[in-house]
Amino acid sequence: MQEHWQEGTGQFNRQIEAIAGRDFNLWIFSFIVVFILALGIFLLGFSSLFWARTPRSAVELGFALLLMVLIFGGYIFYRQHRSSRTRQELLREFIYGEKVQSLALIDPLTQTFNACYLDRVLPREINRANRRGETIALVLIEVAGWSKAKKQRGTLVADQMLVGAADFLKTTFRGSDIVLRYGIKRFLIIMPETTQRQANRAVERMYDRLDPWHLDSNNPFELDLRVGMAVYEPGADADAILKLAEMRLHGEPTGRDLALGLVPCGSGQGSSL
Repeated sequence: MQEHWQEGTGQFNRQIEAIAGRDFNLWIFSFIVVFILALGIFLLGFSSLFWARTPRSAVELGFALLLMVLIFGGYIFYRQHRSSRTRQELLREFIYGEKVQSLALIDPLTQTFNACYLDRVLPREINRANRRGETIALVLIEVAGWSKAKKQRGTLVADQMLVGAADFLKTTFRGSDIVLRYGIKRFLIIMPETTQRQANRAVERMYDRLDPWHLDSNNPFELDLRVGMAVYEPGADADAILKLAEMRLHGEPTGRDLALGLVPCGSGQGSSL
């Protein structure tokens, strides 16, 4: 998808450059027209040097000059109109394509990024982290009880749980953190420039805000969030870090045990990451 976007952007830039080239040719043509007009005016001014019958020749030259101005002016106006219209159509198509692509990267239910966006954003953040020697925290969050709620209370309540969880996560984590829907009942939080300790504090803050959120939201459900976390360090394997976060998700207890420190998020296999 990233390659497709780059290809579309490159094609748009090439088309714009082609239009700019045609505009440059039009400016050259306009310069030639102005030069011819200046030459005609010169001949009119000094017509006695070139024609024996000055009045009639001057009038004929004047009419010919006026006709040429009208023809060239109409042609230049037509070319400029076509160039402007082509540029507007290209820009409209590019914007439309960007909107379509943006919609393709957004989960329609939760209005968070979907898993397709992960292929774009994670390599970018990893390249940045490798250049700067920074770490990235990957927090995998699962809405526990979602399958049971769907079975017992229906799809509507189950969807409300996912929407509520997405809203809660977007308002709880930092604005620079990226929230993605990662599976049916899971979300992935990408936290750039974040250490293991900072990520642990963010998860604790999330649990601290969960009960007040339940009281304020008046939703017909309560969220029970399971967390698995791993931290990417420069040079590590990103896929292995995601798998590590998923392994910790399966091994973590449900609810506030993690926030209370009963099972530290960085414990277990690969705790140095």
